[in-house]
Amino acid sequence: MPSDAVAEKEAALAVRALAGVQPGIDAFRSAVAAAEEEVRGEVLRRAGADNFKEEQALVELGPFALGRIDPARFSSLMGVSETELTPESIDVLAKADAILAGFAKSSEHLVEVEPGGDLRDVVKDALAHLGQAFGAARAVELARAGMFDLLDHGYLLGPLSFRLWNRAERQLAPPLVVSLQGEDCLPAGLGEFLDGEVKIILVADGPTTPAPLARLITPGTFVMQTEDPSALARLVESRHPGVALLFDEEREGQACFVHDPDAGAAPWERLEVRRIPSDADVGRGRRTPVWLEEVVHLRTLAQPPQAVGGAGGVSGASVVSAAAAASGEAGSVAAPGGAAAVPAAEPADQLAAWLLASTDLGA
Repeated sequence: MPSDAVAEKEAALAVRALAGVQPGIDAFRSAVAAAEEEVRGEVLRRAGADNFKEEQALVELGPFALGRIDPARFSSLMGVSETELTPESIDVLAKADAILAGFAKSSEHLVEVEPGGDLRDVVKDALAHLGQAFGAARAVELARAGMFDLLDHGYLLGPLSFRLWNRAERQLAPPLVVSLQGEDCLPAGLGEFLDGEVKIILVADGPTTPAPLARLITPGTFVMQTEDPSALARLVESRHPGVALLFDEEREGQACFVHDPDAGAAPWERLEVRRIPSDADVGRGRRTPVWLEEVVHLRTLAQPPQAVGGAGGVSGASVVSAAAAASGEAGSVAAPGGAAAVPAAEPADQLAAWLLASTDLGA
């Protein structure tokens, strides 16, 4: 496929991903626009306070006052209901207003990982950029209270690192779409950003390992792998932090699943697995044990309670399956739910597994 066609395909998929999370983006921009309008009104009012009060006095006095009453003297009798601000505080309000105005018009929700780049670093920088809106809002509150100090609070008018976001800000976080090459999809480092209602959507061009997001599955995190952009609506609607991987096309070598924290208490209840591969197109530079571990982990989480033996022990069959998956030897053992088979262990390994399962270690 020509390079320009590849680029066009990537752009189209990223646009579809953005459309899938647009409600979350719209909610963020709406909140920022409302805050910007309030701050802009205050900047205009504060910057021209004397003229504003005189004009207000003329309006209230009416035409009869023209030439007869000094509006400046009259306005001084009206008093000031707001705390007087220093020129420095008004300047902070103006700078914060400019930041919020930029985000209200066009905030950046799509970023790209350059080939060979670091996914975690790109996400970290993108979230810090989006955090400017939260920093500006904090600066406004400090300036209104006359407490803004440039040395202590100047950082609020620049990119705000995610680790400095408070709980409320993490709940208001907008979705972030990240475009990357399949072989650069190494998402293990994204765990630190999955808090509040942060949503990260990875758009992969080319094959990835079968289940790269399996390592990010925790009880309170929404995790999805799919080739259907419309499925992203579930991620946006979730009240949990979440991460999704959107493939550029359907591949038998890549797992498709959804982990929904609200679907149940046990892992197997929360996990919907549509496809688990037996053989995977793991991409350049991938070692077999890496993707095999992802698949085994996903299957383990999806294991129904029937696999648990009596008296709280693990059944011999499940131990054999785990040993077989880890060993990578020839043969096969059926995976739960009709999924693809995993390699079976050697007879010696099967015997050892059976002995462990049959031994009463509490005796």
